Amino acid sequence: MREPAAVRRLRRQVAQAIYTPPPPPRDPELVELDRLRDEWKRGPKRDDRIDEHLALVLDKAGITEGRVLEIGGRGHPRENVFDPSRFEYLNLDLQDTGPGTVIGDITGCPEIPDGSYDVVLSVDVFEHIDRPWLAGQEIVRLLRPGGLSYQSTLFSWRYHPCPIDFWRYTPEALAFLLAGLETLDQGFDTTERRRDVTKKAAADPMPFDAMGGWRENVRVFHAGLKP
Repeated sequence: MREPAAVRRLRRQVAQAIYTPPPPPRDPELVELDRLRDEWKRGPKRDDRIDEHLALVLDKAGITEGRVLEIGGRGHPRENVFDPSRFEYLNLDLQDTGPGTVIGDITGCPEIPDGSYDVVLSVDVFEHIDRPWLAGQEIVRLLRPGGLSYQSTLFSWRYHPCPIDFWRYTPEALAFLLAGLETLDQGFDTTERRRDVTKKAAADPMPFDAMGGWRENVRVFHAGLKP
């Protein structure tokens, strides 16, 4: 006598509850792609990496006090590096964005005297400067002799207009723009290289595909001393 259909379904459900076969093995290349995608999460975050490197470069330069100007440094994001008892830490911006703001344009700010600062730095700014060759000249001019320039920007990153996204750099390009400085350190930061960046600007022309979002994320930096 044939079992009723309901009994057969029940038997299958019980069997599945007792044993569910494992999924088929994934393609090793896909496994490796996922590992690369997530590897950056095990390292220090971007700001922590920059702060640590900046502190090392300051120590190497022998700068323990003085005046600091961060280009586009709203909210003073490097305050963990610059002890307020030893440094005056100011933000250069196109408009007043709060206490400690110097209003000016780094491509031309003659109102700021030569040799005004012991440190001039920027993080994720140079890619948005329309005429970076002028910015480089002004940074050199604003530094006192023995002063430090520290610029951290992008070699490869998604399109992100803020308000405009102009440039990408190599270490040698930054050194060229900052002619007149003695290079203390320069190089790439590949920590986030294979990170799957799915955040998009409204005008980003790069579509998502089977690999996800943008996956070539490399930072670049240059540190130089004014003779």
